[in-house]
Amino acid sequence: MSRQLTDPMIDEVRGLFSALSDTSRLKVLRTLLESKEPLSQGAVAKAAGLSQANASKHLSYLVRVGLAKRDPDGNTVYFSLVMPLVSDLCDLVCGHVSARAKTSYQALR
Repeated sequence: MSRQLTDPMIDEVRGLFSALSDTSRLKVLRTLLESKEPLSQGAVAKAAGLSQANASKHLSYLVRVGLAKRDPDGNTVYFSLVMPLVSDLCDLVCGHVSARAKTSYQALR
């Protein structure tokens, strides 16, 4: 590791990994990643297949851990990802998952 992890840093990292450990939050992240523009809570809920209340809870969590940001515009709040962090993180994790799946498949042949 190139940086020494302090206890406060470990708490921040735990929050990021916790954010990625929930299926609904991953669906919210995917929705925001696929969007070309910031989305309202209602649009995120619909696209991710979540209720308004559930989407609100998960969006708040993602904002709190620094993976998403909220931008009020009048009566509407729009959400977007903190880039390139989320894109890089998803690429890294998805690459690992793909490599593991490929290795498992080859082992079965």
